[in-house]
Amino acid sequence: MSRGGIRSLAALLALLLAAASLTACGSSSDSGSSSGSTAAEEAAGGGHGEQSGASPSSEGSTASRTTTGKSGGKAKKPPPPDVATPLKVSGGGAEQFVVKGGDNSIQEFGEESGESELQEAAETVHSFFVARAEKRWADACAHASASLLEQLESLAEKSERANCASFLASFTTRLPPAAWREITTVDAGSLRQEGEEAFLIYYGAPEKTVYAMPLKSEDGEWKVGALSGDALAGG
Repeated sequence: MSRGGIRSLAALLALLLAAASLTACGSSSDSGSSSGSTAAEEAAGGGHGEQSGASPSSEGSTASRTTTGKSGGKAKKPPPPDVATPLKVSGGGAEQFVVKGGDNSIQEFGEESGESELQEAAETVHSFFVARAEKRWADACAHASASLLEQLESLAEKSERANCASFLASFTTRLPPAAWREITTVDAGSLRQEGEEAFLIYYGAPEKTVYAMPLKSEDGEWKVGALSGDALAGG
């Protein structure tokens, strides 16, 4: 199994353990629900330094709040916060990410793809992050590969949620807009492909950290194989 496959499997096992702990705690008591939700929420939060932020009651309260003017009428809702950064595709190939004397199994995986494939893969990864940041859960799930979607649907069932979208809505780590803007930072440099499997290697936050996102080609479209990119050592 490839390095990326092992890391993706480990991440999914962590998600399953989180959901299992949620089920074990039970949903009838307040304390059990709180404990299970925290574990599953941390697992669904993914990488990129996501941490627990504002509470559900406080997050987004500004967007949903309406005010009463002098005339007694309701004011318009303020626009939603800007939680996404523009996609960049600088290219340049995997050589720029090679670490001398380090583990370059992803940088040397398969073959370097062309510019059009790199652009399409980068758009998929960026769109996945932006959909999560903007709480468009169904859109986020639409970018998931069949294997990842199967695992998320299984977790949704174990946590008594209806599907992938409702699971992500309940357990994605809540973060302020500034944190989500960092997570949606993608400057794609390389797409290493072998058959239907690939890795998008890109710069992200903070300070141009190098990440690799596993991808799967399904019906001519790229799908993400993990909830977040994996930071490459030495990148």
